[in-house]
This record gives sequence, C-alpha cells and structure tokens, in this order.
Amino acid sequence: MGLKSLADLHIHMHEDIPPFRSCSVEEIAKVALERNVRLIGIVEHYGSALLHYGNIEKYCAKLRKQIKIVEKKFPEIEILLGIEASVLTVKGELDIKPNEARKLDFLIVGMHHIPAGGKCLPYDMKGKIGVGDIKNNPLYQSFLRKFKIDDLIIDWQETTLSLMHNPFVSIYAHPVQWPIVVMRKFFIRLRPNEKWPINRIEDLISSDIAQEIFLTARKNGIAWEVNNGFLPVRYRVDNEYVSCKDDSNSWSCLIDLFKMIRDYNVKVSLGTDAHVPMELRRVGRLANAVELLRLAGISEKNIILRKDQIRLCSN
Repeated sequence: MGLKSLADLHIHMHEDIPPFRSCSVEEIAKVALERNVRLIGIVEHYGSALLHYGNIEKYCAKLRKQIKIVEKKFPEIEILLGIEASVLTVKGELDIKPNEARKLDFLIVGMHHIPAGGKCLPYDMKGKIGVGDIKNNPLYQSFLRKFKIDDLIIDWQETTLSLMHNPFVSIYAHPVQWPIVVMRKFFIRLRPNEKWPINRIEDLISSDIAQEIFLTARKNGIAWEVNNGFLPVRYRVDNEYVSCKDDSNSWSCLIDLFKMIRDYNVKVSLGTDAHVPMELRRVGRLANAVELLRLAGISEKNIILRKDQIRLCSN
C-alpha cells in the first residue's frame, strides 16, 4: 500500500514506569517527520495525565502551548491533543468525565480493565482488574480460573457497542486485545487442559452483532485502530518495535477483523503506541500496520491521515 504520508495517532509523552521520563512535542514531531508522518496524536493514559499534570485542564494548557510552537515551526505537520481513556463497565462508563473530554481534540478508548457490570464481573469490581496485571493481581488469577468464554464474548460485545454510541470516542484502541490476545495467553497458561475456542473473528463477532457494531461505528465516525504492535510474525515486515517477538501476543485473524471493517466502510486509524523517550524511535514506525491494511484490502480513503478526517471531541 503506497500512502503519500502517514499518521501516528497513538503516542504517549511519558514512559509507563518510574522515573516517568518524558519528551517534548518538538522531539516527537521531528522523529515523525523523518518517517513521513504528517499527523500525530499526543495522548496520555488518563491516570498518567492526572499524575503528571494534576488535572486535564493543566494537561491541555501546558501541551497546547508546545503544540502551537511546534506547528508554527513545522507547518507541514498537524498535531492533535488527546487522552487514552479506559472503559470500565459494559455500559461504556469511562475513567474520564464528559466535561474533561470536551477539553480535548480527540479521545482514544481501550479495554485496559476487564469491564464490570456484565456477566464476567460485578459492578463493584469496576476498574479493579487490569487486563495484563496477572502477576500482581490475585483477583485476576482467580477470575481466569473460573470465567466462562461465552460471558467474555457477551461482555466484549456489549462494551464495544456502548463505546460506538459514546459521543466523545474518536478511536477504539487495539479493539480485540483484551478478549483475544491477552485472555488467550493467560487462559492457556492457567487452564492448560481446556481448548481455547476463539479462533476466528466470527467466534467473537457474529454477523448480526457485527452489523450493529460496525453500522453504529460508521454512522458516528468512530475509527478502529490498527496498532502496529500486534501483527503476527509471519505477516510482519518490521520485527523491531512490536509487542512480542513471537505470536503469543498477536492474533492472525486481525486481518479478517479488518476485512469486516472494510466491508462496513468503517474508518481506521494508525498508531504505534510509543511511550517516549524510551521508545522515541518507535514513533511513526508503522510498516506492520500498513501491511495489515494492505492484506485486509482497506482503501486509503478509509484511513485517517488528516485532521479533518477524525471525529473530534468538540463535534
């Protein structure tokens, strides 16, 4: 797929672990331009933004000053300011509040916690089980040993549909990472005598549910993210900046998912999920994401490459 320029809409200003070093917007923009990226999205996890800036108002004020300077210095690049929020319940409740979301350009939302209030978890467990925190969270280990796959599928479907109706969501980040990539890895480890049953995209999204989810996404202009880190080994064209060197943290049916997205004419976004400065060289390194879109037959007109193509929080 020969794109004239690229967009990287998933870049974090701070590292996730102490001492939480950070980069400037200008440092990020310079690397992006080297990789022919003309649109970047600066985001922090909601909790990280509060940790480093105190509140969303201060986060926006400080970074918008940087963005204004950088866009004047490098007029060939567009910069959007956002947050990567977490969905906490099957009804689509987010950790960020609506009045905070209105201050942003755009909002990425991902399943960083097992959504509560459905079949898997009671509502009072909201935000208590992070999807990858199995080593440090005995609640998660207990959950994995007894949950039912059918409940997981129903909860993912309900949560996803709720997000497609949310007026502030711009991008659905790494959309099947929790139910398939993460859950499969830990399921196999803790329940080795049971067969993992989700092997096709149709096992997660039946045709009737797919129609409801994707027609709503298209109507509301919500993009589904192609995260550069999860393409399986045999399809990769760049193995340096990925989530895992083998296939334990990827899923081959991502291609079929994006074929489905293609058929419903839903927007897609590109993102590296780089956490700078440790991963500064990862910014704009999108070869795997572009290859996935080529394999899925996604048209360039459905890829967000300019600011005027993204659903903004102010819309």
